[in-house]
Amino acid sequence: MRKTLHNILAVIFLGLLAFLGLAISAPAAQREFTFSMAYEIPGLDPQKANSIPSAVVGTHILEGLVRVHDGKILPGMAERWEISEDGLVYTFHLRDALWNDGKPVTAHDFEYSFRRLLDPATAAEYAFAAYGIENGKAFNKGEITDPSLVGVKALDAKTFEIRLVEPMDYLLGYLQLMCFLPTRQDVVEHEKDAFATGAEHMVYNGPFVIKEWKHEQIMILEKNPRYWNSDAIKLDRAVIHQVHEQNTALNLFESGELDMVDIPSNLYEKYATEGKAKVSLTGADDWIKVNVRPDPKRPWLANKDFRKALAWAIDREEYLKISTKGLYIPNLRYVLPIVAGVEKHYAEEYPLEYYTAKADPEKARAHLKAAMDHLGIDDPAKISVTYLIQDQEECRLMAEALQDQIQRTLGISFNVQIVTRKQRFLQEGQADYELVYSGWGPDFDDPLTYIEIWGSDISHNNSGWGNKEFDDIVAASRKETDRGKRLALLFEAEKILLDEAPMIPLQLRRRAWMTQPGVSGIVRPFIGSDLDFVYATVEK
Repeated sequence: MRKTLHNILAVIFLGLLAFLGLAISAPAAQREFTFSMAYEIPGLDPQKANSIPSAVVGTHILEGLVRVHDGKILPGMAERWEISEDGLVYTFHLRDALWNDGKPVTAHDFEYSFRRLLDPATAAEYAFAAYGIENGKAFNKGEITDPSLVGVKALDAKTFEIRLVEPMDYLLGYLQLMCFLPTRQDVVEHEKDAFATGAEHMVYNGPFVIKEWKHEQIMILEKNPRYWNSDAIKLDRAVIHQVHEQNTALNLFESGELDMVDIPSNLYEKYATEGKAKVSLTGADDWIKVNVRPDPKRPWLANKDFRKALAWAIDREEYLKISTKGLYIPNLRYVLPIVAGVEKHYAEEYPLEYYTAKADPEKARAHLKAAMDHLGIDDPAKISVTYLIQDQEECRLMAEALQDQIQRTLGISFNVQIVTRKQRFLQEGQADYELVYSGWGPDFDDPLTYIEIWGSDISHNNSGWGNKEFDDIVAASRKETDRGKRLALLFEAEKILLDEAPMIPLQLRRRAWMTQPGVSGIVRPFIGSDLDFVYATVEK
């Protein structure tokens, strides 16, 4: 009996030890952040990528000279830097940092990456972003062929220098763009066309590395233990699902399978009323771009009064309520109001309400009459325009609302042409449109990012509009070292653009999203990447 009891106690004791051993050796629960993207991540080559999905991932697996987080410029691969008195030379001192394969991150990596961005052979769409660098544009355009003449240089393994053509007081924030993130020459040359197309075809120096990448399905990121600031990274993993339909993503969120989800505009009111929606400006500024090239078949488009008639006939408040349930808000000027001013936001220091949220039919008809008198047209019914949009429900609702407002107010024919997203971009790029739904998202935190794209020699400005006074003012602003004086010049340029009306402001886009309880530290920037979870955490 005593032997049997002893045996039983021994079994219990051993079982308890085994249990404790398992408890001690069991790994802590991983902190995992799961979300979805509507569009495929086409590639992650820093110098060639040009999409928001690429930027979201790129800024988490790579790190540039600086890191911009929640609007603040933080040291990145550069632990410190100096700027010359004339604002033309930036000297960056790199920290001791490693790529995930153990090799050091050096100034030579940045020299190679910047030159690669500008090399015509790379055919980088964002090469223009480096035109402010000495000889950057000339090298990219093939006017010079020696890359050593470009104003970027590794002075030694830990010191990187950038020499500018003109002062750029926004340069540090500009360096957050994906095109300025580092690549390593040996990896690019070894991988060739496969570079950055899969997890195994690149190296990483950022907070995370790619563990798995199944195109059009899923991407899994894991914390990079060799990242210099890894102790500050709380997440162990981030899982990105490819979900094209917003409603499908919303259902996954409601079932607990996603930690964050964007709210479709048609459901914004519901979740806002319930107090669940978080809202912020995306940075995107939408407008109607007008093809102002003289054309005998449509002479009214080249007439400024006609363009203003369209602009004043739009009830922005009403049509956005119809099409986005009030998620997007009317834009009464051009430049995004929250970009940086001197000490406050640009709009606070340079206030302007050029248009009104509600339509002004009287003013619209007055401009139309002036245009018709100039063109010798006696009946507005003889005027017809076609508005090019892409085949999305939100765009269709917007176009139909605009069509109703403009036709009722002006008595002209306002037609809507619906094409695929790809076709819309193609036609806009080829100036094959009369009116087109267009817009811009900022590349850096400064009014110039919106203003400069309307220059006479800028490829994005395919409207046919050009203005010498506008060009001269923008050129003068680039040479101005006093920020207040520089922004005052850009404000004058903005007013010229609005007065000439090659574009008709529509709205400022806002995003609405939700996170699960326990998710914190998510930042939704309005520049570059639209999601920053570097310092996020998830408690479940």
